[in-house]
Amino acid sequence: MPHINSMSVDTVYQKFHRPRETKVHRVDGAPLGPEVPSHSVMPAQVVISCDEVSDPRICISDFGEAWMNTNMSLEKDLHTPVLYLPPEATFANDCLGFPADVWTLACSIYEIMGEQPLYEGFFPDRDDIIAEMVSCLGPLPSDWWNVWEARGEFFLDDGSWRIDMTRPHAPNSRPLTQRIQDMGRKNDPDFSTEEANSLEKMLRDMLVYEPKRRASATDVVKSEWMTRWGLPSLQAFNIGA
Repeated sequence: MPHINSMSVDTVYQKFHRPRETKVHRVDGAPLGPEVPSHSVMPAQVVISCDEVSDPRICISDFGEAWMNTNMSLEKDLHTPVLYLPPEATFANDCLGFPADVWTLACSIYEIMGEQPLYEGFFPDRDDIIAEMVSCLGPLPSDWWNVWEARGEFFLDDGSWRIDMTRPHAPNSRPLTQRIQDMGRKNDPDFSTEEANSLEKMLRDMLVYEPKRRASATDVVKSEWMTRWGLPSLQAFNIGA
């Protein structure tokens, strides 16, 4: 699609439709003052299919929550959305660092590939997502498990799921292997069993609970899935070239 600045007004209207104006009214019915516009203009719907975009340019912005990784003793909370929040943000806040980004990246890759979040829930809080982690990846490290205050809301003392839990969570596990099988690519002829297994291996390495044992960014770039499927797909679209 050509840059919008090079389009004529008629072309812009043809692609995105004419602006939709809505009259502004006061709730009390009184006339508008001079400081209020007579109409509001609805935002244009400029979303288009990715296969219609030519020569894309990716811009990374909004680093308001970023900080330098030089002093990890800083008392800093991650404001990462709970679906992508690594477990150390709950259990070991003093261990925050680059491995947290790897965890979040793994959740993002699954969501992009699978067309659904890796961890699910109905307006979930941190405890709901911790339970989802256990469902997906298996038991937490014992020191985290023992200090998890909400553990009893999901699990019995022997570690089995509570049948009578009041949380909106199924009382059973759904491992990562099953989640790979259930994601929205099962009817994609280009997504082979070999690629699915390779993707699972990479994600599992990125989702290791302990930050020090988690795959690094370099490990991810050198992983089988990234070298055989991920990077070639980017190169096919001339992204990052």
